Amino acid sequence: MSYSRLHEPSAYRPSQTALMFLDYQNLLVDMMPSHAKERLITAAKALLEAARKNNIAILHCTCDTNTVPPATNKVAATWDAQYKPIFSASPELGAEYVAFAPTAHSTSLETVHKRPPELQSVLDDKLVPYLRDELGVAHLIFAGIATSGAIMGTMSHGTDIGFVVSVVADACWDPNAQVHTDLIETVIPSLAWVSSVEQAVGYMSG
Repeated sequence: MSYSRLHEPSAYRPSQTALMFLDYQNLLVDMMPSHAKERLITAAKALLEAARKNNIAILHCTCDTNTVPPATNKVAATWDAQYKPIFSASPELGAEYVAFAPTAHSTSLETVHKRPPELQSVLDDKLVPYLRDELGVAHLIFAGIATSGAIMGTMSHGTDIGFVVSVVADACWDPNAQVHTDLIETVIPSLAWVSSVEQAVGYMSG
């Protein structure tokens, strides 16, 4: 492995790569317009199929809708007024979209991780050692909702702590289309790699 290429996704073997699905919860997937939803589902399924086929670690990361943000966090007011009533009335909206969720045939490398709603990054003190020390992962492939939320937060955190990060553009979405475009085309490429589905599948296939 050449030192000069250690910042590139292609420098890492599939066994050093993990696929992370971020906040593909029913509430968020269901709010997508049909054309965007179809494109995202197609992209996410292709990533999932490649990861399962090549025995890549898959992490299903979602917001824990049963916890409450601390009162000092700005998210708390919005959570209490907007999201808590929704999830209380329809808990299934907090579940991962069924087409992406683990199945009865999923291996031990396919795991579910929940985080408190006030945190934008899923890379907590338990997940980072699991990825680095237990799995030997150095390269993370991200797909999820929203681009300005979990994707941006986890991408920034991941690069800060030394992971190589690839964000799959077609497998991400944001309620604000212009924000999504600006992040994918301008902000994220300054810190991480923006990948096509085909490129990401290649990273997982070797």
